[in-house]
Amino acid sequence: MQFIDSRYDSTRFGLVGFLGLALAALVGCGQGETTATSGDVTPNGSAALQGALAFVNNRDSKTLSVVGTDSQGNLRIVSTMGTSNEFGGNVLGDMQVSNGEWVFVNLTAGDKVAIIDPLSGATPIWEANHQTGTRPVHIYRDPTDGEVIWSMNDGDSTNGNDSINCGGIGASVTVLHNSHIGAGGNPPFVVGTTCTLASGHAVTAFSQPTATDSNIPKYAVVTNAKGGQMAFINNTEGSGSYRQMVARLDLCTDSGQGSLNPTGSACDDESLTDLIVPFTPNGSNPHGIRWSKLTGKIYSYQEAYREIVEVDPKAIVPGIGHNQVAITRKLDLSPTPYISYGITPNGRFLFLRGRDIATDSNHIIGKLAVVDLSAPGPLSITELPDLLDVVPSTFKFTPDGQRMYLLASDTATGNDNQKAAQKKNRLFVFNPSNFPAAPQQVAEINLLSAAAHNFDVLVHGSGHASAVLVSNGGAGSTGSVSLINASNQITDSLLLGVNPGAVMFYSPGMAAAGNQVSS
Repeated sequence: MQFIDSRYDSTRFGLVGFLGLALAALVGCGQGETTATSGDVTPNGSAALQGALAFVNNRDSKTLSVVGTDSQGNLRIVSTMGTSNEFGGNVLGDMQVSNGEWVFVNLTAGDKVAIIDPLSGATPIWEANHQTGTRPVHIYRDPTDGEVIWSMNDGDSTNGNDSINCGGIGASVTVLHNSHIGAGGNPPFVVGTTCTLASGHAVTAFSQPTATDSNIPKYAVVTNAKGGQMAFINNTEGSGSYRQMVARLDLCTDSGQGSLNPTGSACDDESLTDLIVPFTPNGSNPHGIRWSKLTGKIYSYQEAYREIVEVDPKAIVPGIGHNQVAITRKLDLSPTPYISYGITPNGRFLFLRGRDIATDSNHIIGKLAVVDLSAPGPLSITELPDLLDVVPSTFKFTPDGQRMYLLASDTATGNDNQKAAQKKNRLFVFNPSNFPAAPQQVAEINLLSAAAHNFDVLVHGSGHASAVLVSNGGAGSTGSVSLINASNQITDSLLLGVNPGAVMFYSPGMAAAGNQVSS
């Protein structure tokens, strides 16, 4: 199928050159490591756009602000999408950009994904809303083929089931595909939906062959929170079973169930359960999954069991169910304060974050740690220096591994003394390249006062950071965004819509170069 559109002519190439020059200018900003202060909010920003675009989700006004930057670090509203009911009055969810330069936005309550062309016109163009499944929440660009987008359909908010595609039995994932924007390119379309037969919130990671192991199978590995299951979906395009769920792993353990209910029953043996028959749900509540390109393993966090498991995709036998056989190592988090984790870009370390409000009645202690996945033997935790009076929140690594950005939570925590001492409206910048040694703190940036913050990092070239855009939001109130340059200085702040939240940078070629920050 070909897609011919009169917009794909000189306007496209003009914008590419326009953004490219500005990116070069942003890269040229100093690489100093200084502490910044808050900038003043401006209503309209700079008059000349010369930099990358950013998409900002205004949750309460159900709109999407397109923000432009210039080489001087100024901001301007390029356009506001959604004011003409393009998104059907739905709150916007996760955002993603494909190698083909399309932007995808989940419309969770509308059971759809919005498709946006960010490149061809003077302003981004809304194209369509494609139906996926019940309540799409998270959305991923496939690292094995960047023109493929995976949307996780969490199912009904009460029972976690996709009534659109799966007959109300379990949740699902929808695959969308596109080629490049422009003459001869295909606009995004829905390839199909796969039912996982397990209910609830879904997250995914993608296994694939590595430079040291060509035998690792290509799977989209999906966990569902209510079902307590890990599904293995064939991700080899062109194969006869592409997008089919070929195996499942039951994440239930007797000890885990016992920790939730000492009088509860033991786990069922699902090893002989047919692929078309749902597993018995369990209470493990998987939420958080990562793939390591170093070890070739999958790492899944079972929140209710308080454990991380390492899963070997090569041990998965297609066509059958599995009870723990593919789990090679476990990490018990129950005696620790850690409640969330990510993975470094090189796949070597899991990064853990948490808080301690019991040790010091006057201060919160922010807890950070790493797990060296390359070390032989049992998984073990190496603690990093504490952050006094900080509750660690959202964090992201740059692809080159030279920077980690960490927000302080703005939610009041602990007793009255701890709340009074708690640092809020902060973005910390670290150099984590010496893990497992303590990371160097590069900056502590004071943000505009707001009830909540979110951010994205502009990266390109070799994967280093050239700018950060932070949203300053809060339910029911008009918020703003602030631009931070490579010297960790706030250069401009700009008023947007009601309750700005998620932020996503866009520039041509960013996705194809693999330069998207990872959390």
